[in-house]
Amino acid sequence: MASLLVQSCSATKEPVDTPVPALDLYDGYFFRIIKKALRADRFQPGLDIIIISAEHGIVEPDDKIEYYDRKMDTNRANELNDELVSDLSKKVKENEYDKVWINLGNDYLPAVDGLEAAVDVPVHYIEGSGIGMKGKRLKHLVSSSRSVPAHGD
Repeated sequence: MASLLVQSCSATKEPVDTPVPALDLYDGYFFRIIKKALRADRFQPGLDIIIISAEHGIVEPDDKIEYYDRKMDTNRANELNDELVSDLSKKVKENEYDKVWINLGNDYLPAVDGLEAAVDVPVHYIEGSGIGMKGKRLKHLVSSSRSVPAHGD
């Protein structure tokens, strides 16, 4: 069983001079949670990530991109909508995901408006009363539940 996490890019980026993998470029709160799980080898097996970028649209974590400074707004989100929904629905079908998780701020949500109708799998939103609650829920999603052996095992 595989799932797809649709994650917004972040305003906080590493200051790079050459293109780097998108996952290395973004350095916001949610990306720190994702990277920590990856570094600790505790990233949830079967969970893939796609990044929604104000500049580039859909970005794979390994896609090499340069530093940019473009903020998502409603107009840009609406501009990207048709392409994003189409591309995401194709990705869901091709990879046979059984679930889609959306972790987007309010400015990004119009970019995926209509996704639920375009896919045949449940679409869940990571929600919370603030960034801390959303972060806690994201951490729960991306971190595997490998049990630590009990003392003496």
